[in-house]
Amino acid sequence: MPPVSFGAYGTGAQVRVGISLVPPRQSRWSILFRVLLMLPLGVVFVVVAFAAAVVTFVAWFCALFVGRVPDGQQHFLSNALRVYGNILSYGYLLSSRWPGLTFNAKPGDQVSIDIDHVGLRRWSVFFRLVLGFPASLVGVALNFGVYPLLLVAWVWGVVAGREPRSIHQALALVLRYQLRLQAYSTLLTPTQPFLGFLGDGNEVPLNGSEVAGATPSSTGTGASSVDPVTVERPSVAPAAASLSTRWFVTKAAKVLVVLVLGAGALLYFLAPSFENPLIVRLQDSLSRGTVTASHTAAVNAMRRFETASNNCRGVYAPECEQRAATRANARLSTQSSLLRTNNVFVPSGALTSVTNYESAMDSLENELFAVQASSSLSSQLLIVKNEIPTTLARLNRDYRVVEARLGA
Repeated sequence: MPPVSFGAYGTGAQVRVGISLVPPRQSRWSILFRVLLMLPLGVVFVVVAFAAAVVTFVAWFCALFVGRVPDGQQHFLSNALRVYGNILSYGYLLSSRWPGLTFNAKPGDQVSIDIDHVGLRRWSVFFRLVLGFPASLVGVALNFGVYPLLLVAWVWGVVAGREPRSIHQALALVLRYQLRLQAYSTLLTPTQPFLGFLGDGNEVPLNGSEVAGATPSSTGTGASSVDPVTVERPSVAPAAASLSTRWFVTKAAKVLVVLVLGAGALLYFLAPSFENPLIVRLQDSLSRGTVTASHTAAVNAMRRFETASNNCRGVYAPECEQRAATRANARLSTQSSLLRTNNVFVPSGALTSVTNYESAMDSLENELFAVQASSSLSSQLLIVKNEIPTTLARLNRDYRVVEARLGA
């Protein structure tokens, strides 16, 4: 780990991601069953992500007081980011070799990550969630929009044994943005992830063919030499240390990234309109059981209240009505709380009906509270004989509507 440099924070700190921009030749069977091959990697990813979240929380406090992430935490979070990059690269079909389950870096890693370890401004650490919100929105849009492109890459890979060059580079750009966003979110860098969103320059044809790493156009900065071995044998993954961190990509790849971003933003806003039928059926079942139990308990509570109220006679009738209303109100409040707690299971198509039912129960509770708070028998009887029956009829009517909405 390089020593911390307090004078380098700002836009000078970089997250350099290395990956081959030439689509590797892959086994069609490994592409066909890539989702199954990703399952154990998904378990590793979840474990590492949880540990990284805990370490990030501790690192936030450290950086807030001392203006930097301690070396041990920086090293752990950098390794976690490397694991994330290699797993995601394999899932995106960017790499041909299964990345394995090891946590430490290996010479054969197909994604390399190099992070400048610099000091952090305390105010930017404190407001990191706010400052990172725009970048997170872009990351969410990319996560949504990348799936159609992945589907095309998967079908193409099953048929041809590799991704098309432009799609490969577009997915690589999405991966780099996600890694840089993750690095910014975990305090590994003070630099926002937007730099190099569309690459570091244009890839130019060489001898009539596009070659990764060719000298960029005047819009790019710097130059890199062509590796003839990589061009002739793209299936051979270079060592992590030799992977180029200056990305010169095709114009088609840039267009695809923009399309992915636009499609992702559109899918993000349209996603709530599409519901999985199996999930909706499960939600219907859970909601129906909750509402039915709530209504049964409410009706039984009101029957007990009616019986107790009819037995109130004599001088102590107002106190008797108050006690009966108190007991009924407590039972209704319990059911109302359970109903609201389980509102998360209510499908969107029945949410309005359930809300109306809850509103009727609230009105019933308020009327019982009015009986409980009143010491006048005439006022109590006016509520008990007129208002409560009307509200109870409304509660039953709204319950039947909820039943119909939930497919009972």
